[in-house]
Amino acid sequence: MCEIGGMLRAAREESGRSLREWARELGIKRDHLEALEECRFEDLPEAVLAKGYLRRYAEALGLDPEPLLAQYPVRPTFTPNDVVTPPSRRGPGAVWFVLAAIVLVLAGLLAWWGLRPPAAAPEATIELEAPEPPPPPPQDAALSVETEPEGATVWLDGFRLGEAPVTGRFTAGERTLKVEAKGYVTYEAPVTLEPGGEHHLKVRLTPLPQEETPQPAGPPELVLRFTERAWVRVTTPGGDKLYEGIPKVGSEMRFPLPVVVRTGNAAGVHATLAGEDLGPLGGEGLVVERRFDAPAR
Repeated sequence: MCEIGGMLRAAREESGRSLREWARELGIKRDHLEALEECRFEDLPEAVLAKGYLRRYAEALGLDPEPLLAQYPVRPTFTPNDVVTPPSRRGPGAVWFVLAAIVLVLAGLLAWWGLRPPAAAPEATIELEAPEPPPPPPQDAALSVETEPEGATVWLDGFRLGEAPVTGRFTAGERTLKVEAKGYVTYEAPVTLEPGGEHHLKVRLTPLPQEETPQPAGPPELVLRFTERAWVRVTTPGGDKLYEGIPKVGSEMRFPLPVVVRTGNAAGVHATLAGEDLGPLGGEGLVVERRFDAPAR
């Protein structure tokens, strides 16, 4: 198999589609596509149409058609001057003998034709189907695609063109453009390529929404709220003093756990542990000492 047919067949098999499907999509006879893949150029029409088929088929398969067209064989042509008639080696007597034989044969045919009965009129006529007109020459258009961010993968009708920016010439018509990049929403939309036109597209991709990372909860703590005048002392379980005094009525104080609280007016000190309201530490004027530890998880 020649290089042209081998590249076409390999690209088609990679696409996963049959010759019949490609023939229906491109409007080219299946036999012509098969002849291109098998390098049977003698079974194709004239070179202009055959090269047009080759260009359209290669572009549809995502191949560069120019190297393939450069390898297309040139068919030899012949003119009447190329035909050589060998000189006659017979004398004039042989010529007269041949002419006499021809006259006798013609006379016999005329006599036989006059004696044969007239032929019956044909019962039906056969209409020959008009030959299929050749497809119009392919028309292409220039297309360049830039993306933001750069380097996104560009696809045209399911064929990977490469990473942006990309440029090339493609068959004109309604096509489907797709752009993909990691971390961005995939872009896909129809695009119309006008015959002979130049199309410059810039696609800006939208970033995918970021999932919010939950903030770690802070360590549990003790909140003391003072509703009445009260003396209070707060220490660690080991005896280290964190606070001692008479806070302002209406104020709040926060302490990391564990702590020990001692007060001379338990009714005036309200405690909240790890977000849970525990109420006052005791009754009016009572001296209370309590230890508060972090709640078990």
